[in-house]
Amino acid sequence: MNPALAGVALAVIVGAIVAASARDARTAVLGLGVALAAAPAIADPISATTGLAARVVAAVLAIYLLWITVRDGETDTGGSSIGWVAEGALALAAAVVGFDQHGLGAAGLGPAEAQAAGFALAAVAVAPLVTGRDVLRVGIGLLLLMQGALLVAVGLDGTPTAFAQIVTALLVVGLGGAVAVLCDAARKDGSDGFALSTEPKPAPRPEGEGRGLRRRPRKSADSMPIWTPDTFTPETFTPEAHRADEP
Repeated sequence: MNPALAGVALAVIVGAIVAASARDARTAVLGLGVALAAAPAIADPISATTGLAARVVAAVLAIYLLWITVRDGETDTGGSSIGWVAEGALALAAAVVGFDQHGLGAAGLGPAEAQAAGFALAAVAVAPLVTGRDVLRVGIGLLLLMQGALLVAVGLDGTPTAFAQIVTALLVVGLGGAVAVLCDAARKDGSDGFALSTEPKPAPRPEGEGRGLRRRPRKSADSMPIWTPDTFTPETFTPEAHRADEP
């Protein structure tokens, strides 16, 4: 076991647990940022500078897009229904299995710590995806599941190339941006925070709208002049005749 890789893997797992269990949206996003930014460092040998920088920048950009929607602190996410202790125990058990089964029956080309962290992230991502009732929580589950799959691939196939890291960086930014857009739309549709809603609440009516407007009463039929075809002839249509027809 490489102590440095084990420490980075532990930081990734802790960040994933915080992201999946925290009810405060800002805390959950920050925990997700730790997991996404530190995960590319779990490789032996470590990735090329170009690929590693692309992954870190992509993680920071994805988290920044999510932070824009949660920075006011007015909306919380659903949090974990089983608590962070249970989430931690689940992640620990999955990490032990992933470390013990390194290579999945074959010789793994990458570090066992990467596969252990990947199994832990995949296990933590199950609860948000299955029980999530808000857009942010489901999005966090998707990002954790994606990162877990990437770590398992590193443990099985070794360090990815710089081109593969750049493609993965684009995937991280795209998924993070999509989740941020959906979170912003969920907050604006009138539902409860980030909650999934199919029937938006009606927009509030501006104060004072419609006041001071009164319908003018219509004249009754008896008060209206009776017009006949003879009225429009030049002989009969005179000011005196018109005033005589009025009641």
